[in-house]
Order: sequence, then C-alpha cells, then structure tokens
Amino acid sequence: MTSTAPEIIVVGRGLLGSAAARHLADTGASVTLIGPGEPADPASHSGVFGSHHDSGRIMRIIDRNPYLAQIAAASIERQQELEMRTGIRFSFPVGHITMTTMSGYYEDLVETGERFDVSFDQVDSDDIERAFPYLSFPSDVCGVFESTTGGHIDPRRLIRAQCAALEDVGGALIDATAIAVKERGGGVQVQTDLGSAIEADCVLVATGAFANHHDVLPRPVAFGVQEHTVLFAELDEVQAARLSDMPSIIFKQGDEFGESVYLLPPITYPDGRTLLKIGQSTGRIMADPLEQMVPWFQGNGDPAVGEWLDHELRALIPSIRLGQMSTASCVVTKSPTGRQFIDQFDGAPIYSLLADDGQVAKSADELGRIAAHRVLTGSIPPEYEDEDFSIRYSDV
Repeated sequence: MTSTAPEIIVVGRGLLGSAAARHLADTGASVTLIGPGEPADPASHSGVFGSHHDSGRIMRIIDRNPYLAQIAAASIERQQELEMRTGIRFSFPVGHITMTTMSGYYEDLVETGERFDVSFDQVDSDDIERAFPYLSFPSDVCGVFESTTGGHIDPRRLIRAQCAALEDVGGALIDATAIAVKERGGGVQVQTDLGSAIEADCVLVATGAFANHHDVLPRPVAFGVQEHTVLFAELDEVQAARLSDMPSIIFKQGDEFGESVYLLPPITYPDGRTLLKIGQSTGRIMADPLEQMVPWFQGNGDPAVGEWLDHELRALIPSIRLGQMSTASCVVTKSPTGRQFIDQFDGAPIYSLLADDGQVAKSADELGRIAAHRVLTGSIPPEYEDEDFSIRYSDV
C-alpha cells in the first residue's frame, strides 16, 4: 500500500461489501465500491444475483452460538447511529421470539442471553398465546422473547444506508459486475463487465455465493451453497392490522432439512403489497453451484418446500386469512469453519469477506468492520483473536 491514504476497491455491493466499504472510508481510505444493482427481471437475468434483494430479515442477538450473538450485538448497537447519519430507516425492533422443542437448544439460548446481558423473557406456549393470541405453538415448546433488540431488518434499505454513508465521506460507487481481479504493479486491477478497469492498492472481495464465479479470486474457496425456498403470503389491510404487534419468529424443532422455519411479521414490499414471509432454516446443499446457481435464482425455489412452508405458516397463525401465495429462491453460503473468510490470499493484495452462514443481515455492519480492520492493519480486532477467519481453499 502507499504511505498516504490507501486506495481500496471493494467488490460486491451487498450487505457485507457495502458495510466494509463504509467502514474503510470512515478511516480516511479512498474507497471504490463495485457491484451490480438488483435484477429487473430475475427470470431472464443471466448475471450474478444476491439474496439481499429482499425487504425482511430477522434481527436478534440471542443465539445458541456466542460468536453469532457477539457480532449481532455489535451491529445492532450501531444501527441507530447509521440511521440518523443517513436518514434511512432499516431496522424495526418489533421483538423476536425463538421457540423450540429441543431442551439443549433452549438452554443454550438462555445461557447466551445472560452472557450478553440481553433483555429477554423465558416463555412457553401459554405465554405466547396470551401475548399474541393469533400465534399457535405446540404445548411442549419453550423459548425466549427478545423484546427490545429483536425484530427485523430491511436488507435493501440497509445497503442504501451504507452506500449513502460511504458517498458522504467521498467514497465512489460503480454499478457494474467485476469479472476479473488481477495483481498489477504491486497493486490490483479490477475489470468490469462494462469494459472498464480500475486500479488500487488492494481489493476486498465480498461477492457472496458467486465468489467462485468469473475470475475474481486467486483460488477457489471452499464453501457450500444451500438452496433455500421462501414463501410469501399476501395480507389485506384487515389481516395486517390483526398482526400489527407481531414479532419475528424462529420455530426450531431440529437441525436437519424440513425441521425448522422462521417467520417475519407483515412487511410492505416495494411493489406496495403487504406480505408475510416464511422460510426454511436449513436448506439442501447445491451439488454444482457454478452450473446451478443462476438457474436456481431465475426460478421460484422448490415447489415441495413451498407446500411445506404453506402448511407450517397456517399452523402457526391458524386464524389469519391469507391471500395470494408465491415462492422465491435464495441461498445461504456455509463455510467449513462456521466463520466468515476474513483473510488475505497468499500474500497478494487481495482480501476476502466471504461466507454468511445465514447470519449476515443483522450482523453485516460488524463483519464489515472486522474486514476493514483486517485490510488496514493486517490483523483482526483483538476481541476476535480466538476466532478462525482463515480462508479454506476448495483445491486443498
């Protein structure tokens, strides 16, 4: 890097890339963020996609995994500051409930909540029925109600906020897809699908599930891609009003495919419709992401999973009249370490911020901060020294 303010390119204008770019720029670095916008017509789009093209993701701190709670807590603590800075609201602290039939999972949730001093109540199905009469859980469940730090996030708005903050401190945005990253003269050159080439001291790659596509990484990285199907149910004004105090929900009955779901409260989407969103907590591993990813995003998910989600939704809110149903596809990237790849490629001026584990929306700001620290200082922040963020390569 140069001795003055470093010039840094961030490739990937999603949740992670936009957060990292903003944190880098806030230190005084000269930052260019490169990434395409949302496809106008997913069915005919043949380029890269992003699962962040959505308006509802769960927000919570309490998790069975203390690391996931730590990065979520740090991100959630800074949300109001970013909203005030940009005037863009993206977080909605309406509360979150996790209910489970798994005693060990429940005990882990309580332990993590106490460890991070989160305000929460331990609840059973009767407690939930009294507080939210439209919800219905089996009698043998228990869980936690995170009333002040739980809720939901709008990924589209969060990215807009990060980009607005980036531009406010002089960062640049380029609406393009990076198709190649090459070392050049001690720095890097990024080529885009627009035919342009941008040079900088270094590059941070945050390209999500499409990381191994094109030629943006020096070596392919090892992560699995899970296929996920989500179901949307349209609500009229009357039904939406009945659910006006609804929290976000996780119903955990197991760790395998087809055992657990999550549910978002009514959200008004960009097309003006008010929708409930329900999704699967665990998906199937995609056999060949290089060949299957684009067709998967062009489609509407797995119809069989959609039927199961429909059944689960009606069981959870049996008294609510649901309107038109539709399904959509998304993916989750899973690293072999259970942590993100926040690392440098073999001494090259190319860094990574990859793998989400389905946790990115609520934790993206902190992951972006960790990656920015790694790029600028060569190390991760001291509070994460015991975590393994090292890259795993698919050919090793």
